[in-house]
Amino acid sequence: MSHIATILALADGGQASDSVLKTALGLARKFEAHLEVLHLRADPSTLVPIVGEGMSGALVEQMIESMTQAVETRAKRAREAYDRLAAEAPGATTWREVVGPGPDSLAAAGRLTDLVVMARPSGEDSLTQTALLDAAIFDTGHPALIVPAGYSGVTGDNIVVGWNGTAQSARAVAAALPFLRKAKQVTVLTVGDEDKPAPAAALGAYLSRHKIDPQVVRLELGNGPIGRALLDRIASLSADLVVMGGYGHSRLREMILGGTTRYVLANAALPVLMAH
Repeated sequence: MSHIATILALADGGQASDSVLKTALGLARKFEAHLEVLHLRADPSTLVPIVGEGMSGALVEQMIESMTQAVETRAKRAREAYDRLAAEAPGATTWREVVGPGPDSLAAAGRLTDLVVMARPSGEDSLTQTALLDAAIFDTGHPALIVPAGYSGVTGDNIVVGWNGTAQSARAVAAALPFLRKAKQVTVLTVGDEDKPAPAAALGAYLSRHKIDPQVVRLELGNGPIGRALLDRIASLSADLVVMGGYGHSRLREMILGGTTRYVLANAALPVLMAH
């Protein structure tokens, strides 16, 4: 990807909404891009065949009413987060709300953007958010930036690329090129690099031809998980963005997610850029 002109930020009304929108606005300013904020509103009536089978009519109505209240509350919180953002940057953003199946709606909206910014799956909403993350990575055709709740820093000045020589890593690097070109510091972290068909030194040479001057570092492992060692080193570098390849198959379809990717997504204190 050569340029980021359109950014889609997902406002879900959860605890990370402000972090997602502020991060997206910062990137829109960095790339001089248009920022669209999207809220996906669930239709409670469509959930009845799933959760209401075998229930009495009164119980189904009660459940729909409860779901409707929850949907309204999330929509209100999402709009409030957007209004705070719009007050900070008048005229820089647009708002869109779509009613319907979340993953399908996000996939459709994301296909005409260059980057999707969204919250990291967590807490009681993790299943829904994971389905949306799956759609963002696999079905939009564009990279996704996953933001943890509470993040408020700059994104993209000091970037770490987690490199393992796979096709997924290569696609993530290609998607990250606009970020890497603007970064003040780029570090390539690798583990057991010598036997890889595409070693980190070759990645360094590739990036240099894009006018990017990375530092290549081989990560020394202790007894803990690779993901923990990776995050410890990222923290020591004071990085504000990590670039990683996605998993090889849909997490929901195949129920497999690489241990390192899973660990970093669940525990990173900074945004993670992923692509498939």
